[in-house]
Amino acid sequence: MTTRDYQESPPLRHTLEAIPLFHGLPEPLLDQIGSFSRIRTYRSSHRIIQANDLGSELFLVLSGSVKVSIEDREGREIILAVVYPPDFFGEVSLWDNGTRTANVSALEPTRVVAIEKEPFLRLIRDYPEITLRLLSALSARLRETDGKLMHMAYGDAYEKVSRTLFELYEKEGGIDGKTPFIQDRFTRQELASLSGVSRETVSRSLGAFVQAGILRIESNRIYILNIERLKKEGRIP
Repeated sequence: MTTRDYQESPPLRHTLEAIPLFHGLPEPLLDQIGSFSRIRTYRSSHRIIQANDLGSELFLVLSGSVKVSIEDREGREIILAVVYPPDFFGEVSLWDNGTRTANVSALEPTRVVAIEKEPFLRLIRDYPEITLRLLSALSARLRETDGKLMHMAYGDAYEKVSRTLFELYEKEGGIDGKTPFIQDRFTRQELASLSGVSRETVSRSLGAFVQAGILRIESNRIYILNIERLKKEGRIP
């Protein structure tokens, strides 16, 4: 099966309490949220949300990661974001009766909390603190998106690709000895979509970074040999 839907034992409140959106809330309130929430697991590539479907749940990522994407007129995928724990997705449909605005697919085995829309909306009317936390998270996301759009509009190709690589390193990078790396798990087309450039430009930029001694690509990893040079290419403070 592609998904599994269950409630946890011990109570789901322990999982909810660890999520920043709900951290510190009283146990009875967490139990109330848990009563209309479920833990779900998805295998890699599973489509969790289909654009234009009606939305009835908010999802919070516990482990793994998902990509949020749309398709252009030619049917090509455009990746809008990659969502990691403890962030959430599917929030747009909370506020209106409209359809989903994007596709969401698991990039790897992924575990989420799915919260039913209607009882959650009734609850946050009585507990505006949760609404304020949602708005704070959305404001931070909007600020990040504004910065990304600005660099996509005015940055050159090397800047865009280097920023994408550094952002991926910040979100999912590791260290091998003293050398930082990211898993080479995104296709060149996906990296191009994240960077706002063509696939050919990504391949050319990666080749230039390897030749310049900034990167090394091997064993399904992209090693960052000179992180300061990478940040300089991306004009990252």
